[in-house]
Parts: sequence; structure tokens; C-alpha cells
Amino acid sequence: MRHYVMAALLAPSLVWADATEDLLSRLQQLDSLKGGFEQMVLDKGGTHMQQAEGTFQVARGNRFYWSTTSPFSQLAVSDGETVWVYDEDLEQVVIRPLSQDLGETPALLFSGKPADVAAAFSIAEQDRNGAEVTYRLTPKGQDPLFDQLDVSFQGDQPQSMRLQDALGQKTIIDFRDLTLNKGIDAALFRFAPPEGTDIIQQ
Repeated sequence: MRHYVMAALLAPSLVWADATEDLLSRLQQLDSLKGGFEQMVLDKGGTHMQQAEGTFQVARGNRFYWSTTSPFSQLAVSDGETVWVYDEDLEQVVIRPLSQDLGETPALLFSGKPADVAAAFSIAEQDRNGAEVTYRLTPKGQDPLFDQLDVSFQGDQPQSMRLQDALGQKTIIDFRDLTLNKGIDAALFRFAPPEGTDIIQQ
């Protein structure tokens, strides 16, 4: 009886460890990633609120280039220390330090240190179907921007991210036409505002 009780007590922690190690192993293989995305925002009842699409590139060192092309043009760029958010229609760029808090910046999931992901989230396997697996990440920190994040992989390739906040609003990001580990010019992750752009420093 004592053996079975101990096995029952250990089982949850073993499952947690396996899911964490499995996800970190996949993230460790991603030095860079680029492709397209489609993003949809739904309210708690499932009503469609927003939709957008564009392209992105991320690289190790918390660097990213996230370009929304529809329904409006907006660009978010980071060199790992600074973030530039440029709104072409408003001719305005907001410049601020990059938060290292993964609970505030989900884009860092693919560009930061995998060990930081384990420190920031509790990780569990949510679903597995053949080569497709979904992990559920629950932030450990206080006052995160979202309550849970589901990230799906098809083999070693990221497939989607789904975030849900405290009000039940869901953001769904599906990736397409991905290229892994082909190298990205570091100059891409610096942004020079066009002449005449209003600059807001935060």
C-alpha cells in the first residue's frame, strides 16, 4: 500500500517535469524563426472582435521584428533591450525598454532563454495527437497580462499560440510558412524612425 501511495504522490510532479523538459528541448532548438501569422481576438462568448495578419522574425537574445500588415500597418521591433512600436498611419513611434517578463511579452517565448520559460511558467501537456502536441503555460508571476498560454507544435515546428486573459478574452495566433534557424541579419532588429515621425519615449 505504501508503494502505491508514494507512486500517486509522485505522478503529478513526474508529468510536470516531462512536459517542461519536452517543451524546453523544442525551444532550445530554435535559434531563429520567421514566417507569417494570422491573429484573431475573441471575447468571452466567442464573438469575433479583431483580426490581423502579417509577418514576423525572431532570434535568440530576445530580438524580434513583428510586422502587422492588415487591417492596418504597425511594426514592433526589439534588439533585446529596447522596443520600438511604429504606427505608420499615425506617423508615431513609441520607444521603451523591453520587459524581460515573459508574462508581459509572449513573443519572447521563441527568442529568450528556454530556462527563463521554466522559471516564468508552470508547464503541462494539454493535448497530444501524433506529431502535434500542445503545452499549457500558466504564469507564476503576479498580475500577468494573460492567465494561460497554449502553444502548439507540429513536430519541432511551432504551429500556434492561444492566450486567454482574466476576462475570458482569447487571442489566437496561427503561424504559417515558417523557416527555422536560417540566420537573420542583426540590423533588422534596430529601428530608425522615418524623418518627421513623432517620437514618444517611455
